[in-house]
Amino acid sequence: MSHTKNVEAFEKLLGICAGYGGKFNPAQEKLRMENMYQLLASGQGVLQKWSAAKTEHNNAGNAREVSYKGLGKLGVRIVGELKASPVLEQTVNDAKSALRLIKGQRATSQAPETTTTATAPVEVTATKRKAKGTDYASMAQNFQQLVHTVAAEPAYQPEAADLTVGALNDKLQALRSNNSKLIQAWSSLNEARKKRDEVLYDQEKGLVSIAKAAKQKVKAIFGTTSTEYKQIAHIRFTIK
Repeated sequence: MSHTKNVEAFEKLLGICAGYGGKFNPAQEKLRMENMYQLLASGQGVLQKWSAAKTEHNNAGNAREVSYKGLGKLGVRIVGELKASPVLEQTVNDAKSALRLIKGQRATSQAPETTTTATAPVEVTATKRKAKGTDYASMAQNFQQLVHTVAAEPAYQPEAADLTVGALNDKLQALRSNNSKLIQAWSSLNEARKKRDEVLYDQEKGLVSIAKAAKQKVKAIFGTTSTEYKQIAHIRFTIK
């Protein structure tokens, strides 16, 4: 059963209990109708905030995914532009190293090497390996290194507007901004989730706990076979 269904079931339970009038008048403070209606409002409120925070988190995640899409291809173009410029080979190699990390590659495949022992030749093959740190934050850091490499090279003068140092710095800022927004959205979602669970599932004063206690109180007041109890017996609540 979802969190929403628990709250809906609680609202249904309260509606039936309210129909009992003065016959349902528990001594326990937490089971008084006015207090349970306040709890219902709190439950509905935390669900709305949790839903809004979840939507914000999803949107932030989507925005970040879009901003990082094609980053490897952009890096290839940057390196290509650098290769076409009169720069040192070492500078190109630095840029290529940053690009490999952006793409999650540590080394490219190499031709098999043959070593000779006293008995028979042994073939040793270097294979392409995936690099660690290909998460979004690491990709941004590696892209920053690539941007710094070309920004420090006066001979890097691309014609394409999106390859200029200014455009690349804007892209880097967008990557970092989208990372930060998602982190903030996750924090808000986590807090909303904690509050939701506290209001709905606290063992002593949570909505589900109070609902189950109210059902037991109806059973005690009217009896198991009573019409009143049969009205609510089928209403189910579940712990997440």
